[in-house]
Amino acid sequence: MQLHNWQADVQESILSSSAEHSSRVLAAIKPGAMRPETVDREVRLDVYINAYGLRLAEALQSNYPAVHQLLGDDDFQILAYRYLKAHPPVHASIRWFGESLSAFLKHEAPYASVPAMGELAEFEWALRHTIDAADAEILTPAYLQALNPELWGDLTFKLHPALTILRFNWNTPHIWRALENGETPPTPVCQAASWIVYRKPDLVSGWRSAAAPEIAALEMLHRGLSFADVCENLCELTDDVDAVPLIAATFLRDWLSQGLLSLRDKL
Repeated sequence: MQLHNWQADVQESILSSSAEHSSRVLAAIKPGAMRPETVDREVRLDVYINAYGLRLAEALQSNYPAVHQLLGDDDFQILAYRYLKAHPPVHASIRWFGESLSAFLKHEAPYASVPAMGELAEFEWALRHTIDAADAEILTPAYLQALNPELWGDLTFKLHPALTILRFNWNTPHIWRALENGETPPTPVCQAASWIVYRKPDLVSGWRSAAAPEIAALEMLHRGLSFADVCENLCELTDDVDAVPLIAATFLRDWLSQGLLSLRDKL
């Protein structure tokens, strides 16, 4: 057997627990060829297969500590292996194993019967994203204050890469907060709300609720609309048109203080 074929069989044995590939791997290992046969070849191969699954389960637990706490050790281990079978890793970095867990929980029984669990995973993944999302120069009040006021109408912003906008139907962040504090989580209740999760200028993760007009404004900026266009569109989202300048200014103040924005192109 050529070395690269044998290596491919070893990999496939570990990834899929394929009996066919495992038998070819074992057949190619000559007893005592490299060292005394103190452990059966089958046992040694099983060690690699089990270690692979355990390592990925540990990575999943690291990314989703609240989901783990909610399920407990045994049920989370079952979840991890079911998820691994449905979504084997496709990235070279183990960091991305788990990116589809929220969708998995929302659609697979029995987890789908508790919709807040899928949202909880989505929330935890967004928090994890704030830690290692790409860096971008944060827009500051000082930069804006130095601009010619005539340029303001054409300003376009982009959202910081660490920002995630979430729309939940349940009291998910409150469940997460209780679990984070080691408290008994509240019963899931319908509570439709939008949330933003972001990385603060001091590199600490932050999250808060956001009303529909603010979410709409952020999404308009993400689409490339100018700040003037955003203000104009906000007129359609509020009954008090005269209040739009103050609303827009308040949004911008909060976004700047929380590090949510950077300029598309500096002027």
